Amino acid sequence: MNIKQLESTLRAVTDNYDWTLYFFTVKKQNGADIYSYDSDVIRFTNNATLKGYVASLVNAVIKFQVTPLLKIQAYDAINEKHSCDTLTVSDSKIKENFTKFRNSLANAKTGSFKNSYKGYVLDGQPVAGAKGEPITFLRFANPTTKPVTSKIMSFQASKFEDANPSLDEITEVFYRLYLTVDSVLISDVLYNFNHIFERIFGVEKALDRARANAITKIVNAGFISNVDDFESNANGISSRLFVTLNDECIKRTLDSGYRKELGARLNIPVDENSLFLLSDQRHTELLIKHLCRKAVKDADTQELLEVSGATVLKVDKAP
Repeated sequence: MNIKQLESTLRAVTDNYDWTLYFFTVKKQNGADIYSYDSDVIRFTNNATLKGYVASLVNAVIKFQVTPLLKIQAYDAINEKHSCDTLTVSDSKIKENFTKFRNSLANAKTGSFKNSYKGYVLDGQPVAGAKGEPITFLRFANPTTKPVTSKIMSFQASKFEDANPSLDEITEVFYRLYLTVDSVLISDVLYNFNHIFERIFGVEKALDRARANAITKIVNAGFISNVDDFESNANGISSRLFVTLNDECIKRTLDSGYRKELGARLNIPVDENSLFLLSDQRHTELLIKHLCRKAVKDADTQELLEVSGATVLKVDKAP
């Protein structure tokens, strides 16, 4: 789905949809990568209130989050300022925890409120017979607000009629819903405007596993001379860099002639067998950036550039 299609899909959800609001909590077991979720269904005294919020939310998301986008791209753990990352909920990075999360919504309780939440979910389902895709807005921020904190006290005009208007202290906890979101789920594709979802669904551990798997794949390719040094250096590099490891780049690097040319281009030393010598942390990181398509050479200036991602452009021949 491109930016225009995303905008069009969002504009269509205000009609012929049933909406349900959930507040949720997240718990992570200490010392283990195990997450659990608990959700509450939130109802409104006036049913029109939720529909009014949906309309305002959709307009704000389109205006402030979708319209400024420059691109929608596959999740690569490095989100640019004006990009939106997509990730299917069946992706191994979030599949297990997202399934638990969905189950908590399906089994959400009614008639209770907690003092604190990790976020909220606004779930929209097309009414019977209506066209449209299921869509869910996710905000990973606590909707609970305390009117009295260590820095502020809150007051409101007295509800009692009086010749001399006065203020009453607000002591009741109240709730707020934002007009922006962190992620939007359309069918089974998660559109992420930032990386907050990583904390909610335990992606950090998945990124560490991606780094470990990438290091193993590179070592097994057999084009590195000093494997121990490489592994030590690579484990000290941010796990985010390894998400986009490219099999085609690894395949090309199997050729000894290509390695010589690549070593000269990136100033990475090679031994007499044309294997990379990666004792230096900088050389290790540079090779990994190349294998993850994040290091390119400018054809005009011959300068080496770091990019967040690379896409092959199809250019038609000039007439």
